[in-house]
Parts: sequence; structure tokens; C-alpha cells
Amino acid sequence: MAKSNFDMSIYELQAEISKTIAHPLRIAIIHCLKGGERTVSDLTQTLGASQSNISQHLAIMRQRQIVKTRKKGSTVYYRVANPKISQACDMVREVLLEQLNQQQELARTYST
Repeated sequence: MAKSNFDMSIYELQAEISKTIAHPLRIAIIHCLKGGERTVSDLTQTLGASQSNISQHLAIMRQRQIVKTRKKGSTVYYRVANPKISQACDMVREVLLEQLNQQQELARTYST
């Protein structure tokens, strides 16, 4: 296909967002934030990761505008910046679950 006037910049930005969330703990954080705002302490208890590890991942996601914060006193609350981010992660998860189900069905078919 000839190069023409096709603009790749939107795909480059999409790849940057994809790289940002391409870590299992970051995806888990997004999943946890789907239900609403959470603190680092909440996420630490839910996910079983260290506070510093979660804070590092949140900082990266905040820098890339995947999450936003709200401060109340000394407590920082995190939330997903745009609900479509959670929806996109959910859709990918659904595709993976469908693929796993198909593989299991195929395995059952050929194992009998």
C-alpha cells in the first residue's frame, strides 16, 4: 500500500497508551478503580502489592493521563481518567476469556 497522506500519529499515541497499561499490575489497578476512587492503601490491601510498587505504577499512569487524582487533606484518591479506558481493558479481557473457552472446547472435542 502506498504511503499517501495517511496519518500515523493517532496510532502512535494509541501505542503509547497501550504501552503504559501493558503491565499486569497496572491492568489490575485499572480494574480496581473501575468501581470508583481508591487510595494507595486501598489498592495495596486489595492487590497485595507493596505500597511503593503501587505508587510507582500510579505515578506512571498519572503522568500518561490514565488516572487522575483528588486530594482530601493528606489522602490522595485515584480514579480512572476516562471510563473508556476501563471498558477497553474489559473488552480485551472478554476476548481473552472467549479464546480460552474456545481452546478448552477444542481440547474437549479432541480428547474424547
